[in-house]
Order: sequence, then C-alpha cells, then structure tokens
Amino acid sequence: MTEFNGSSRSSVRAALVAFGWLNLILGIIGTMVPVMPSMVFLLLSLWSFSKGSERFHTWLYQHKFFGPPLRRWSEHRVIPVKAKIGSIAGILFSVAVLVALTPEGSTILYVYSAINAVAILFIATRRSHVPEAAELEGSALEDAQAA
Repeated sequence: MTEFNGSSRSSVRAALVAFGWLNLILGIIGTMVPVMPSMVFLLLSLWSFSKGSERFHTWLYQHKFFGPPLRRWSEHRVIPVKAKIGSIAGILFSVAVLVALTPEGSTILYVYSAINAVAILFIATRRSHVPEAAELEGSALEDAQAA
C-alpha cells in the first residue's frame, strides 16, 4: 500500500483534500465518458489524499471499484491490456480529430502528435499483468487476513 505522507499544515491539507475530491469526481466522470481518461485523475486523487488525508487515502486505496487498478499501478506499475487498448484508441482518435480539424503543416499538430506518441509508447511498454510472485504473495496475505 502506498504510505500516507501527509502535510502538517491544515490549510495545505485542506487544499490537497479538495484537489483530491476534484480529481476523484473527474475520474468518476472519466469512467462514464469514453473519450475522457479516468485513471490519471484517480491517481492524482490518490496522491492528493496521501498528502492530505489518511482516511480518504485508505478509503480510495481500498475502494471496491477503484482500489484494484490503483493498487495494481501503485504496487506493480501494471496497466491491463483492456485499459491499454482503450487508452491508445482514445489517443489515436483525438489525434485523428486534430488532424481533420487543423490546417496542414500546423505546429500544434506536430507537438500534440509527438506528445501523444510518447504517451502511447509509455502505455504500451508497461506490464499488462501482475507478476506471478506478487500474485502468490497477495493471495497468501489475503488468506492470512481472512483467518
């Protein structure tokens, strides 16, 4: 589990919690809107809560729906194949829309395409599955907690 490493100043904690909730709301919207990412906002929310509220951080990290992908990323840097396909398809769609709407030779087209090429490369090179040793360790831990 990611460690809570909170701030000691209440004003900073309050701002981080507010930022965390804003990103959580955007992440929830992203799960329903096909062209909007969700994971980036959920990761920002988890980070914000890790600095601002141990209670909210633990709640999000252990959440029934959002917790498993956050834990897979936090603990193993895993992006499931289905998420990779969806992410890359969304990126390619957005580039195609920009190509269709932007005048030929536009600098923004080249910059946007280059940034998205790096994003696609990053996504494609992450693991797709939790390593077997970690799965065995995780199931042993769950068995011990259940006992």
